Amino acid sequence: MLCHGAVIWANQLTEKIKRKLSSIQRKFLLSITGAYHTTSTASLQVISGIPPLYLTALKEAKYFTFTKLQEAIMVSNHQIDSTTYESIIKGHQIHPAEFNIDPQISTKEEQQYPIKNSTFTDGSKTDEGTGSAFCYFDNTASIIKEWQGKLHPDNNVFQAELLAIKQAILFHQNKSIPTCIWPDSLSSLQAIQNPISPHPLVKDIQNLLHCNKSIYFGWIKAHVGHMGNESADVLAKNAVIHGTPFTLLKPLGHLKKILNQELISNWKKEWDKSNLGKPIHDLIPSPSFRNHNWDRREVMFFTEHGPFTSYLKRFHLRPSDSCSCGDVGNPLHFATSCPHTKAWHFSKPSNNNLLQWKRAILRNTQSRTRLHNMVSFLMANDILINGPPAD
Repeated sequence: MLCHGAVIWANQLTEKIKRKLSSIQRKFLLSITGAYHTTSTASLQVISGIPPLYLTALKEAKYFTFTKLQEAIMVSNHQIDSTTYESIIKGHQIHPAEFNIDPQISTKEEQQYPIKNSTFTDGSKTDEGTGSAFCYFDNTASIIKEWQGKLHPDNNVFQAELLAIKQAILFHQNKSIPTCIWPDSLSSLQAIQNPISPHPLVKDIQNLLHCNKSIYFGWIKAHVGHMGNESADVLAKNAVIHGTPFTLLKPLGHLKKILNQELISNWKKEWDKSNLGKPIHDLIPSPSFRNHNWDRREVMFFTEHGPFTSYLKRFHLRPSDSCSCGDVGNPLHFATSCPHTKAWHFSKPSNNNLLQWKRAILRNTQSRTRLHNMVSFLMANDILINGPPAD
């Protein structure tokens, strides 16, 4: 909702508008994290894995420009042409009254799978690229046809699975006898059953099935040791290197990926130059879409915005930054040496190991629980620990 119409307004944002968007987002971030209202917005964004709103709006504007307006866009200083990506085809290609391919497709798990007179398809994606393949077994359970296609690394495994299915149909389409094809991709079969699936390859397969009623599909569970499925799997993996080059338009999922990479890169630049949230920057130097799932007491402790005397004095809520025990009441003091919180103490780290000490707490469930109990105690015993508030 907040990014509605971003293609109109997101490309030339002033600093004033960016601050306005940040203030809108801030209310939600405080609610999500339970942090003190003085905690920096930049820290809350990184902790929750929610990027600055203006960067999200810019990403949405580029995606709309590319997919709806069919115009080239700049991503990380590279021009991306819309003709290199597959277009989404909405609506019915086949009239609903005539779309009757469901009897040709079964997604049930079978007790036994045949091998004779059966075709098996598979797709594979590795660091080297993407492969697509099928193999056909005759009535003696011997492979008499193999096909391997080598796709671009930017193509995804879903496209590879669908391409193998399409090529298998094309191989069998002129045969008069019934033929069964066994993919191990349940999502591919479910997409083919969807009459309004937007994927171009799915549309091609639906049209082929509509014209070839003697071709049937069954789903075979992957990696159960079946010779047909394992053979197709090996072929698909080998196709990444040895397959016949096959050109497919890139999926829109790849576009989303590079737009997200650009967003993360710009987000990191903003995070690195920010003067706020230094304790969190040390802990999380590189922002990501990952929600760190910190409890609100962890947010208080690691941002140093919580029921600590050092914080209260900083914001003029206490006349002194000293704990009632006499030492400066910062988070490290309460976690390692304050007599009031002795039941939850951690071993005190050296200055050189402070960052590793904090990360070790976050990695250990028991340590996190101990930290929760300590901060809860501080919140419940504010006057005892920190003394009376400032006048």
